[in-house]
Amino acid sequence: MAIYNPQRRGKLYFRYGTMGSAKTAMLLTTAYNFEERGMQYLCMKPIIDNREKDSVIRSRIGIERRCEWIYPESDMYKNLTEIFKAEGLKEWILIDEAQFLHPDQVDQLARIVDDFGVNVMCYGLRTDFQSHLFDGSRRLFEIADTIDEVKSTCTCGRKTIINARIDREGNVVMDGNQVEIGGNDRYMSMCRRCWTKRRCESEQSSALDFGDESAEP
Repeated sequence: MAIYNPQRRGKLYFRYGTMGSAKTAMLLTTAYNFEERGMQYLCMKPIIDNREKDSVIRSRIGIERRCEWIYPESDMYKNLTEIFKAEGLKEWILIDEAQFLHPDQVDQLARIVDDFGVNVMCYGLRTDFQSHLFDGSRRLFEIADTIDEVKSTCTCGRKTIINARIDREGNVVMDGNQVEIGGNDRYMSMCRRCWTKRRCESEQSSALDFGDESAEP
């Protein structure tokens, strides 16, 4: 049975970055290092991102590792407590795609940190394709002990901050559901300046297309 140890002092971490910033690769490398050092850890991921059709975390560079699914209805405190009872206390919990967590699940993870002294490291996006905070990310910004940005570079050389959604022609898309799972075929990381420019170009192109369709012969 998992026993609280007051000498253990865990932290709730949030490492965020745009798509393609190697967040998942960092998580998998961290897991590998823990394994090499004989440390007890667990990898987890919200099931909403099921592109792999299996319970694995896979990086764009090709490395992967088995993980536990997190369901929308999952009580993270209850589930992890049961895992600790069955397998022993973990030193680290590594969570990929943390932006898809429900705010209540983030609070439950914080309780795991405080009650068991376990470190929980969450990796995820800050904002969606419209530049609005994901609910899970917002809660992590509010209560995480440590927040780090995983930086990447736009094609223009500036820092990326926008996860732009694009169509088949490469035009920036501003309408649609907040969550639409996809890779390089649907998203492109950009700096704010490039995103604004590409948005204006897409809007002008759409206006011209509409004008052509409505013009009389």
